[in-house]
Amino acid sequence: MEIKQLRYFIEVAKREHISEAALELDIAQSAISRQITQLEEELQITLFKRQGRNIYLTEAGQTLFIEAKKIIEQTESTIRLFHNQSELDNFTIRLGYVNSYISQVLSLLIQTFENASDTKIEPMLMEETEIANALFSNQIDVALMDLTPDIKHNNDVEIIPLFEETYHIYVPKDNPIAMATNPPLSQFANTQIYQLYGIPSNIIQTLEQQTKKPVRTITHKQIAKYLLTKNRGYIIAPSYQMLDKNDQQWIEISLEHTQLKRTICCALRKDNHKHDIKELKTTIDNLLSRASTYH
Repeated sequence: MEIKQLRYFIEVAKREHISEAALELDIAQSAISRQITQLEEELQITLFKRQGRNIYLTEAGQTLFIEAKKIIEQTESTIRLFHNQSELDNFTIRLGYVNSYISQVLSLLIQTFENASDTKIEPMLMEETEIANALFSNQIDVALMDLTPDIKHNNDVEIIPLFEETYHIYVPKDNPIAMATNPPLSQFANTQIYQLYGIPSNIIQTLEQQTKKPVRTITHKQIAKYLLTKNRGYIIAPSYQMLDKNDQQWIEISLEHTQLKRTICCALRKDNHKHDIKELKTTIDNLLSRASTYH
């Protein structure tokens, strides 16, 4: 039993006339008669009584008429449900991003885009280890992420390099390293280093390889200030994250000259044609591309 057969049957049943149903459906009478016959054979019932050129529903036909209308209504409701969901999905862009300077400007990015578009952005903070797979598997539409070799050499992905993210380190003012100019990472060995605000694992691994000492994590500026005041270690953070200036207690040393840096890019699949996704790409490029100064 096919949906098409039920639709034909309903039209004939409502009019009790095959020719009128054929006009409504814009198909040949013979095609309707054939489908009705196949339906009767499958159900092993007689749906219509024929009297001359007129036809009337049998008792079984009346029962099927009631049930067929329910089936068609449910079918159309299901189709509308998925069409509406598809339309909603087309006007929602899932934006994955890693913890970086992006977090500082994300609200501005979303507001700027949504003020000019009827498409909404659904932001999702993701780990560096999961965001690429999320993009490849269509869990997200756009990724603001590290420019990794896998992404860079993927021909199915469009890449826009945005900015380079660097780091700085705070050291007690009385520590000898405070006088150094562009010190190598190895010069920070033998003293405990604490990361503040969370730093990517690959950056931490590079730092630990150079300093030969595990980097510990703290989560609050007040703890960082206390450790610096007591000369208990150094504090490393992204360049856009600043401690309050205190020339009497600590100084800031830029690490831009070291290998501790990452390139943040915008990545999206070339086969993604969602509504206004090109406009979002342009907005991202205008707001973030080549940004080298943090505010």
